[in-house]
Amino acid sequence: MKYAMILLMFPALLCAQEFEFQLETNTIPVEMEGWNTFAPWAGGESESSPGLCDIDADGDLDFLVGEYFGYVRFFENEGSVSTPAFSFVTDHFDSIYLEESRANPCFRDLDDDGDLDLLVGDIDSNVRYYRNIGTAQTPSYLLEDSSLVPVPPWCLGPELVDIDSDGDYDLFGGNYGQISFFCNNGSPEDFNFDLVTGEFEVIDVGDRALPDFVDIDADGDYDLFIGERYGQIWFYRNDGDSVNYDFIYVTDHFAGIDVGDFSSPEFADIDGDGDYDLFVGREPSSGSLMGDIFFYENTGSATNPQFDLVTKNYLTTDLGPYALNPQIVDLNDDQAPDLVVGATNELDYFVNVGDSANPSYSFVEEGFQGINMPVIKPFFVDIDADGDLDMFAGEGVIPGPPTVALYLNNGTPQSPQLELYNPDFITNPDFWVNTNPGGADIDADGDYDLFISDGHGHFYFYQNDGTPQWPNFILITSQWQGIQFYYPNYGWRGFNFGDLDGDGDLDLLMENSVYSNLRFYRNVGTPQSPSMVMETDSLLTDHWIYSPCSYLVDIDLDSDLDLFIGDGDGGLMFFRNVTGEPPAVPPVMLHPQAGLELSLGPNPANPVTWISFTLPYPQEATLAIYNILGAKITTLSSGLQPAGSHTFLWNASQNASGVYIVRLETAKYTSSQRMIVVK
Repeated sequence: MKYAMILLMFPALLCAQEFEFQLETNTIPVEMEGWNTFAPWAGGESESSPGLCDIDADGDLDFLVGEYFGYVRFFENEGSVSTPAFSFVTDHFDSIYLEESRANPCFRDLDDDGDLDLLVGDIDSNVRYYRNIGTAQTPSYLLEDSSLVPVPPWCLGPELVDIDSDGDYDLFGGNYGQISFFCNNGSPEDFNFDLVTGEFEVIDVGDRALPDFVDIDADGDYDLFIGERYGQIWFYRNDGDSVNYDFIYVTDHFAGIDVGDFSSPEFADIDGDGDYDLFVGREPSSGSLMGDIFFYENTGSATNPQFDLVTKNYLTTDLGPYALNPQIVDLNDDQAPDLVVGATNELDYFVNVGDSANPSYSFVEEGFQGINMPVIKPFFVDIDADGDLDMFAGEGVIPGPPTVALYLNNGTPQSPQLELYNPDFITNPDFWVNTNPGGADIDADGDYDLFISDGHGHFYFYQNDGTPQWPNFILITSQWQGIQFYYPNYGWRGFNFGDLDGDGDLDLLMENSVYSNLRFYRNVGTPQSPSMVMETDSLLTDHWIYSPCSYLVDIDLDSDLDLFIGDGDGGLMFFRNVTGEPPAVPPVMLHPQAGLELSLGPNPANPVTWISFTLPYPQEATLAIYNILGAKITTLSSGLQPAGSHTFLWNASQNASGVYIVRLETAKYTSSQRMIVVK
């Protein structure tokens, strides 16, 4: 017998209280190709530019990352010199923001006062100088010069190094394919950079040169590595000495490295073994989608290095250019919801190796089920009520119009096999650039209705006047409830329904491209007749998230909806709903041996089942059934109940096949169990 599966495996059954989302970046483990990512839910990065330094003077290396939108991200090392453990701290290190975008940080003690100052380059080759007015342990940065050196020549990716061994830092930067050199003719305490040349050593790597100097062969002088536009690294060995450099071209494809686009090398001894390891920031290309920062361990020696790729996702889970419509669905029927994400043109699949309340994800494959669509946006639901998950898929095409495809599951709940039923299941000549499907039983009639957003800001509503066994979608409006997305042709139009306020009807989250955040619409109507009112256009007030695609699910079975987000940089974020967290000190039960003792049987129901519970003493108690999105279907019993055993019959003949939640609630305690209906 097939067990019914659903879009939301663990729906929220909320108390009458408001929700509060808290970002947690490492509480749900994610393993990527053998590597346990440090902060898997910290979101993605575009054109990442790593900079390692001991920012808090505690003796180990911390990780700072510049990125395309002009911010510097900070990951603190809470481990040791030999065994780092990076914890995400902030997207906006010291509130630094470059409106011109493409932040490239370089930390050095530029004024010789014993703490680290900061240079940050931007897309226009301006070099900003931030002086540390704090301490070595607690830095605080003040912008002292927004254009430290004149342009042209350009100074992309500023790098400070004492190239002539005179005791002060000189300045280098990329002049597109060439290297600019500014000699420090001041002193260690009072620098003064003068342009020497915009064509250092007549080097030309073609485009977007990002230099890094390091003594890679331990011969006492600095060698030169240059990241470039197409993802490789050029290597120039210094055959001179520490005072008189002489750079000799060795290779334009160092260690066979190719990270896609915009390679940004950073050498550091991350494991404290006396040799340099290598980190490479990047931007995904179509040929190499996954990865935030590539980590290459030096398995050779200080004098004879050998670099081996350890992971493409050193800090975060980054699936490429986009992470669209993350879906938490049980694809192998083991009662532990898995993770499927639209990653540009394919689906990335993560199996849950934990359990239903304590998930732990392990990456399985790119290109799940061989499905390939341009800018795919998945939505899983059992649309034909046969007990397994099917999939709608939106696409992104120019000029369009795009369509919505339907994949039917012709396998089993334990071993799904998604096969294309119709590539043009939903068509509309007015669809523009992107289609993004999502569903909900918005009229509480027992079947899924369909919503589709597009690149013109439309929010289409297709009502299902078919049956739970087979839908018939009728277009009602292109602007449901007057709701529209701002900025046509911007973002991916992510949206998601869920009962966030616990009042038995469906509320709405929607991407807000203006503020790179989420809008929250509260349903002030009823489950049968919704009325959506926007309460905030920036739900996650402390976060900036590029093109967020939201997904609501009770991931920890604490009876409220948690939030997962895929972003336009290919990353994932997890926000736990902390309103439903259990108390720090468990309450004392009067009769702990009895408890609430909620039991069901038979389960699955076909379609009748008995529901029993035991109360240790007389009290108010409510027994109710909820659907997959947390909306109440029926109340079986409510009011003052005597102590002892109680049994009620539920006949689900008027309800669709699928998963429901049976919930017993008293003043102090709540007990919930999952009920499967198969007809």
